[in-house]
Amino acid sequence: MDWKKNRELIDFSPLHDYLLEDEDGNILPADVPWFKEKKIAPGTWQILSHGDYSYLIEGDDEAILIDSGIGAGNIREFCENLTGKPVYRMLLTHNHFDHTVNNYLFDAVYMSPKSYEKRWQSMGSVYGALDVPVDYPVVFLKHGDVIDLKGRPLEVLNIEEHCMGSLQFLDRKERILFCGDELNGNFFDSRISVEHSFRNVVQWKALRGAYDTLCAGNGIHDAVYVDRYYETLKYILEGHAGEGEEYYVPHEDARSKVSELDGKPVHLRRSPDLDSIADVMKEAGLGKFLELTDGRPCFCFLRKLTPDGIFDRQLEMNDCRVCYYINRIWDDKEKLGSII
Repeated sequence: MDWKKNRELIDFSPLHDYLLEDEDGNILPADVPWFKEKKIAPGTWQILSHGDYSYLIEGDDEAILIDSGIGAGNIREFCENLTGKPVYRMLLTHNHFDHTVNNYLFDAVYMSPKSYEKRWQSMGSVYGALDVPVDYPVVFLKHGDVIDLKGRPLEVLNIEEHCMGSLQFLDRKERILFCGDELNGNFFDSRISVEHSFRNVVQWKALRGAYDTLCAGNGIHDAVYVDRYYETLKYILEGHAGEGEEYYVPHEDARSKVSELDGKPVHLRRSPDLDSIADVMKEAGLGKFLELTDGRPCFCFLRKLTPDGIFDRQLEMNDCRVCYYINRIWDDKEKLGSII
């Protein structure tokens, strides 16, 4: 691994005029390093820089980071100062850019083989202006593998709902499922078919005796949502496919208090920047949906832009919400699209 030493940090200066607001209302240029940690369990921290949350897990003689975010600065150094132990390995839940930019800082990045090809893809965001290294050592994982973090083994689950190749990591010691973007506590997005999603949730539910908490990309949630999603998806499959609203106000991530400062755009840390989605939706004839959010695009609207997305529904019951395609209840190999 000697070739990794003294690698220069990514130059974030192209994003100097892209401003980020933290939860206290402070606004900084995106090229200024900023980190905030929260201890959520013994030897376990949630870390925010920019992009989705990262999670630091401490073993007996080292710590491992799950997902690296897209923030400026050296998240590996920040984590090592936080735990006092080396952090040379990183686990990747999936290859969406808000989880992957700082992978290059680690001596080995563990991921699914399906995540490798697109381990850096800016997906049309301003982050395409960055020169992001991808020549870092990679270790491929499969379902059933165990990460040998001494004193705290992590079981690997390869259950794909949000993205091809998605991995989750089960920590039986602290009863946490680190689930990336596959499981959230505010909505469940059935991207392939309700039948496909139900099979996935059945797998997560089969392990419910081992975890109480979901540490997701968008935050920390009670694992009871797995039970609620199970019951709601089961209800749809039992002959209730026509239920749910077509035109509904979707879940929206929090937004910055101001949209610009001195003529420069301002976005809230962690919340995705999806402003460009609005124009795409209008071109696709989906402007009516934007009226529900006063013209603001959001992550849920990405679903509208996938094949046959206009037919989707949102069903609220069992203290949860499930979004699904009304014409994708049962599996059909010839008609199914692919998860992004």
